[in-house]
Amino acid sequence: MPTRKTAQIEKPTFIFKGTVKKLKSATMKEVPVDKNTAIVTVDQVIEAPADLANYDGQDLTVQLSGSHKVGETLILNTVSWLYGESIAVRSLSEEPIKASHSAVLAAGVDPAARRRQREQREHFDEADLVVSGKVISVRLPGDEQSLVKGAVAASGARHKPVSEHDPKWREAVVEVDDVHKGDHKKKQVVIRFPASNDVMWYNAPKFHPGQQGHFMLTRTKPDKPTKTKKVGQKAAAEVAGATPTDTYVALDPLDFQPYSEPGGIKTIIDAKSS
Repeated sequence: MPTRKTAQIEKPTFIFKGTVKKLKSATMKEVPVDKNTAIVTVDQVIEAPADLANYDGQDLTVQLSGSHKVGETLILNTVSWLYGESIAVRSLSEEPIKASHSAVLAAGVDPAARRRQREQREHFDEADLVVSGKVISVRLPGDEQSLVKGAVAASGARHKPVSEHDPKWREAVVEVDDVHKGDHKKKQVVIRFPASNDVMWYNAPKFHPGQQGHFMLTRTKPDKPTKTKKVGQKAAAEVAGATPTDTYVALDPLDFQPYSEPGGIKTIIDAKSS
């Protein structure tokens, strides 16, 4: 199954140092309040999406994962919950401040950049193959028609045209310069990707001849047909690997980084090779 190994584990998207200001309360009337609902002051944003990177000093609602007291200062690992006149987040875990947190609390690190670095490290660790090289050609897969029909069937579509959410599978042939992770002896690697700009696929990398950079890839594997109804990219990725070929799939924007882009995968590769 060509999906990331930890895809089912919920991960925090907004991490911050905060102080519990008020229990059994919320900053928005829309929030259902219980004993673990609290108003928390954001003392320092550690990791965040760009729109929350400057939320220091503001109050928000947190659905805590456990019991805490007013005045406690914690590291909160949270995910989005509700947006309105304020915001509410759901905490996956809270940690008391320790000396080991000194690095993450160091000043001068952009929270959005730190979040992206963590996601890239996790992506690298989960990849089956990491290579650098150049796209030398893009072609139609030989089994494109069966892939299209299979993707629609796997998504649960019924009595709808085959073109609905058609990924328009293509194969990029990459000439490999270096292998940074995984076992790949061949001079080329085949990457299957959706060329469609449909809402289901628009974030996936779109390859064309001449592109050069680093590729973090998941191996496609043959899957036996099942009666289980599957939806979305996970099911389509399984369909993409329905034939037993030495092919990889790229569905995530982090799967490719051009040589011209600084940091990212290159920083991880340099750190692991030093």
